[in-house]
Amino acid sequence: MKKAPFLVLLLMLFFLSSCGSDDNIEPAAVNEIIIDQVEYQLTAINNSGVTGVATFTRDSNFNTTILIRLNNTTTDEHPAYIRFNSASEGGEVAITLTVCTCAEGTTIVTKLDDGTPIDFDGLIKLDGHVSIQESSANPDVVIAVADIGSNAN
Repeated sequence: MKKAPFLVLLLMLFFLSSCGSDDNIEPAAVNEIIIDQVEYQLTAINNSGVTGVATFTRDSNFNTTILIRLNNTTTDEHPAYIRFNSASEGGEVAITLTVCTCAEGTTIVTKLDDGTPIDFDGLIKLDGHVSIQESSANPDVVIAVADIGSNAN
């Protein structure tokens, strides 16, 4: 019975570190605040049922962050990208985003994959779209998209 408190503490730590969601996008440093924010609704495609939101933010230190939150998915990993052109046109990868794990992924963006610098203003004007893939094992299947920048309605 002396092990019971230790087991309870261990279980609590496990549950606190498991997949979860925080309703606030937190800036990178304590003194930073969000000064600009744009949300794009992710639409399910290929009968996936997966939807969500891609939130682009600029903080007071001019860091640009992209937060992807997915709905109707498991805790599987889903690769995420910003691609050129509209979702209906399709296009090459412009920015490889952090893989969505536990239905969420956060990426700080400073440049395109080819090294071209890009900031918040550049992203919200980009001829592009967000693309969420089914899995690393099946990267050719797109499960959710959102037109961004000049393609957004």
